[in-house]
Amino acid sequence: MLVKNLSAIDRAIRGIVAVVALTTAIFFPEVIGDPLLQGILVAFGLLNAISLLFGNCLVYQLTGISTYKGGDAQDT
Repeated sequence: MLVKNLSAIDRAIRGIVAVVALTTAIFFPEVIGDPLLQGILVAFGLLNAISLLFGNCLVYQLTGISTYKGGDAQDT
């Protein structure tokens, strides 16, 4: 079950990171050079985008961290 554990600021930062990572990896692969690093950057960007959409970070959930400040954590 997914429980919100990301604040609005955390989600905004993840959105910016996702856009920058995916844009760099997809449209500017010559900046990265190595296809393995490009794949890792795409995966990192996608994971941040998924966290942004659902308001949940699985790493935060595993470690018990929550930056969500809206009342009790709600199910998504």
